[in-house]
Amino acid sequence: MKTWHKYRFRVIGVTLLFMLLIAGSFVGTVLASNGEEKTPESGPDVAIIDATVKMDISEMGEIPLGTIPDERMIITITVKNTGNREAPGYKLKAFLVRVGREDEIGAQIGGDITDIRLGAGETRTYTKSWAMPTHLKKGEYRVMIALDTSNYFVKPDTGSNRIIIQDPIFPGQMAGPEGSIPVYSPGKLFQPGYYILKRDIEGGKKTSIFEINASGITIDGGGNTIRGVSTGYSSGIDISTGAGLRDIVIKNVAFEGMDVGIWMYKTSNSVISDCTFRNTSNMGLRLDQSNQNQIYNNILDTGAIGIGVFQSVGNVIYNNLLKNKHNAVVNEDQKNMWNTDLRAGTNIIGGSMIGGNAWFDESGEEGFSASAQAFSHEGISASPYPLNAHNIDLYPLTLSQLKMAAAPVPAETPEQESSEPVTEIVTDEPLEEQEEEQVEPITQEAPAIPIEEDASEPSPAQDTPSENGRQAEDAEPVPSIPEPETRPEPEPGPPVFLSPYADIGVKDVTGPESSCPGAEFTLSATIENSGGYDADSFQVRFYLSEDKKIDGNDIFLGERTVNNLLSGTEQTITESFVIPKSIGLKNYYLALVTNTDNSVYEENKENNTGYSFFRMTILDC
Repeated sequence: MKTWHKYRFRVIGVTLLFMLLIAGSFVGTVLASNGEEKTPESGPDVAIIDATVKMDISEMGEIPLGTIPDERMIITITVKNTGNREAPGYKLKAFLVRVGREDEIGAQIGGDITDIRLGAGETRTYTKSWAMPTHLKKGEYRVMIALDTSNYFVKPDTGSNRIIIQDPIFPGQMAGPEGSIPVYSPGKLFQPGYYILKRDIEGGKKTSIFEINASGITIDGGGNTIRGVSTGYSSGIDISTGAGLRDIVIKNVAFEGMDVGIWMYKTSNSVISDCTFRNTSNMGLRLDQSNQNQIYNNILDTGAIGIGVFQSVGNVIYNNLLKNKHNAVVNEDQKNMWNTDLRAGTNIIGGSMIGGNAWFDESGEEGFSASAQAFSHEGISASPYPLNAHNIDLYPLTLSQLKMAAAPVPAETPEQESSEPVTEIVTDEPLEEQEEEQVEPITQEAPAIPIEEDASEPSPAQDTPSENGRQAEDAEPVPSIPEPETRPEPEPGPPVFLSPYADIGVKDVTGPESSCPGAEFTLSATIENSGGYDADSFQVRFYLSEDKKIDGNDIFLGERTVNNLLSGTEQTITESFVIPKSIGLKNYYLALVTNTDNSVYEENKENNTGYSFFRMTILDC
């Protein structure tokens, strides 16, 4: 009995073990089969498909003058799962690499971008603002974006796990050129220097978005815009301390929306160039009691008044494009130049000559420069553009092409056996009217020139064609002209253009041949103004010079003011001086220097100094 029970347990145990083995084999087969059916053709594949970068501080608020904010980069990255299975996660990193060494990973920018669960075919975009590393050397860099999936058991199949953005980055560019002062917000400028705008400036309803309170200031807009709101008296840049500032330069700035773009009060020897004034409700540029300034290469567009010039003289305003309701308003008794010397070069409306300004209406389609004809110079009007008696644009720009008056072509003279001189037909029509009519080239054949048969009995006049080509019914007989030399044809010569600036020169300096220390002597000098502009008032200085070179070694005798040296005139001035008792017993030239206070603008100053022909000998007496 015991033996049976013993064998029964063994049989049951072996049977159970056999059944478990069969079941395990079956389950393994099924699982293996299921596993083969679920194996995908590919796994998750995260790829970088786009990336951009830009330097940007537009979101920063007020930045005090002289403060250089941290340079920041706005980086946008787009990734996509190009596989057919969800990616469990990934990291994105940004680096700066030197141009030319893109194969070397440089300094990392900011922190990692970490994300999870990017579905198959899904696209995701990230935008990050990261500060520029401060320890970088100056130079040109690019941004590299790298994808890291190693911690998520995702192995990219495409190799699109790295991209280099081609737009270059220049660390330090927010600070501007060396020696300049970057400007990010409205402010007051109290110190001379070179100020450069680093972004558009929003002035809101400020009365003066920028105030200039010192001479020797340059504002370079860098192509940025100063915007304001019209309140009745707002201005973009205000130069109105009343202290008589000078040597101000404003360039490459756009002004928009305020009442006055630039307001200059008692400002001299300054330059406004390459600026744009749009939608200024009062005027683009206003000058009050401001003299000897240069204004050129500007666009003044859709304002009530383009340029206002009040109680200001000696300003040179040229090569500006004006498209306003009223392009210019200027006091009649104050003389300013509205053009420069004609010279070759591309002007502000694309012509080949630079001279005056372009005068259009608000639309830019009509106005003087849209219709004025060019005769002697391409792109320069044949007629001046007068604002008033003392403010005339001598060379206004025009869109018209060059039109030269064509000379009539004489017809061939019929062959005659007579050797008598050929006479010339003279019509009753005044010469001036004939020339005015010959604007377009003449294509009709000129009338044949008759031959004089007998000097005592001139042949009857041939019929003279009238303007419309019909025969003149009551034409008087045409007298013969025995001597053709009585009406010589004028020989055309090159046009002579008078400089639009004053040009003060010293013609002659005279004085005694000798003198003694402590003695009084008289110096006489003749000065002239050979320019096209009156020199109202300026200083002259007198010296004794050993070497015809005015410097600190020369003896200063004194100075005086010269008034009203008109264009094309000369003046003789006479002054008495006492020779210093301590002067050496040498020979000295008598010297005169004009316009020493620079109160008169001159393009040419080479002739401002003159010397006596002989030297004055200082004797021991």
